[in-house]
Amino acid sequence: MKIHYIVTSLETGGAEFAIPDIVKALEQFGHQVDVTACEARDMGAAPYLERAGIPYRLIDTKRRNFFLALFRILRLLIKNRPDIIWTSLSRATLLGQLAGKILNIPVVSWKNSASIRFTTTAGRPITRLWVADSSYVARFLHEKMNIPPEKITSWPLYVAAPNTHPAPNWNGQTLLHIGSTGRLHEVKNYPLLIEGLALFRERHPQWADLVHLSFAGDGPQRAELEALIQTHGLKKHVSLKGFQTDVPAFLSTLQLYTQPSRYEGMCLAAHEAMNMSLPVVATPVGEMRNSVQPGKTGFLLQPDRIPETFCETLAEIFQNPGLLHRYGEAAKQHIERHYSREAFLQRCGQISERLHQMVPGK
Repeated sequence: MKIHYIVTSLETGGAEFAIPDIVKALEQFGHQVDVTACEARDMGAAPYLERAGIPYRLIDTKRRNFFLALFRILRLLIKNRPDIIWTSLSRATLLGQLAGKILNIPVVSWKNSASIRFTTTAGRPITRLWVADSSYVARFLHEKMNIPPEKITSWPLYVAAPNTHPAPNWNGQTLLHIGSTGRLHEVKNYPLLIEGLALFRERHPQWADLVHLSFAGDGPQRAELEALIQTHGLKKHVSLKGFQTDVPAFLSTLQLYTQPSRYEGMCLAAHEAMNMSLPVVATPVGEMRNSVQPGKTGFLLQPDRIPETFCETLAEIFQNPGLLHRYGEAAKQHIERHYSREAFLQRCGQISERLHQMVPGK
């Protein structure tokens, strides 16, 4: 079956980074997959596709008029008509839905976060099958977006890579390196982490110089974060490391991972950290609501009190340094139980059967 996979951009992000695993899995079940990005943005995901040997095309180098983008996608699909249009992320989903409606091609759409946006709701009756990137988002599609259960399936996007990185053995007397990976965007709530670190240093001066916070990523909020670091006098305690091509190498320098997002879907970054035997401190959003288990695999931040609860969590960790090793080991065990490659391919096979039902004879 011919699948045309349309994604909003190839910027740095979890949904974009998952494309190689998705495409390779679909190919294992006999599908031919073409990948098209509507725009470039920072192109952070492009090397992942190139290393996997997956060709891709760009509709344009930057965001253009919506109807011009739709015209270009229609022209592309008419020239090489697929059996299925598969969309990922908001703008690509609306463009793919309209193209599918015009050309009478079935549309399958990812939903990668528990958020309601016009671009994913306007054309939702057109999508024949919604694929949630986690069980949490699957429930959200039904309960908040009122999509019938028979039009929803889930395919957790994280695939645990083999790795033997040990859980942190930190004694509470050396530097605690905390990190997060992701786009520097308001949805990640990174300013509140910086405020939380400043609060911790004020309330617990005995540990003030034993904490360093690093952000691996880039994005539109960088200047705001730089200003906040300056305001709180944290230049020696917070690093903006920019986009990292080797995320495991960055994670291997940490003793604790943090993800204070407003909303998420699967959140590949947090699960990759857990696979590296790192405990996670996060807001209870998306699949992290199930994976980050207080008292077992990590710590939870209260969404309406992120600075205060981040400060309180750091104090708890310094008072009980052994928690990091114990939670890190449990985090790794959770990933091994739920996110093996075998489980990933099994879900792909089940979805492949649904695709064949949409296009009889293929």
